[in-house]
Amino acid sequence: MIATKPNIHRLTQGLRKAVSTTATGKVVKDQKDLVSSISLAINKLQDSLTRKTASAKTVSTYLAELTWVDISDEKVKETIVGLLDSSQIWYDLELEYIETIQPVIKNGIAAREFKAYKESIEELGEAISDLRSAVITLPNSKEFNDAMNELSNLL
Repeated sequence: MIATKPNIHRLTQGLRKAVSTTATGKVVKDQKDLVSSISLAINKLQDSLTRKTASAKTVSTYLAELTWVDISDEKVKETIVGLLDSSQIWYDLELEYIETIQPVIKNGIAAREFKAYKESIEELGEAISDLRSAVITLPNSKEFNDAMNELSNLL
């Protein structure tokens, strides 16, 4: 291309249009807004995982305490079984959430919070299992009851 006056005019107009401050300013603003939105979403995710971790730890603690309660009243047993069922439903939902969120976490986003959350959900699963054994499985086990009676007779 020869740098003639019409070509220079066309080139300068094209260049001005390409680097227009209003167009560039809008792109920069859109990019800043996008980065801000992503940062807010990451912060919300981190906060959510932190809250979920605290809740799971609290529920696990309560369930662990219930494991050692002497259940001689049938109403108490029914209440605990109801709490177990509710805890199991919540636990299953949290496992689904873990699967849903894992692709984001694999990119390194909120990895520390996710690790703590996942550990707290695993502890919750163990607490549910322990309580279920103490309240439902073991009391219905002939072998367990026989062993407990033998231990009682030793005292």
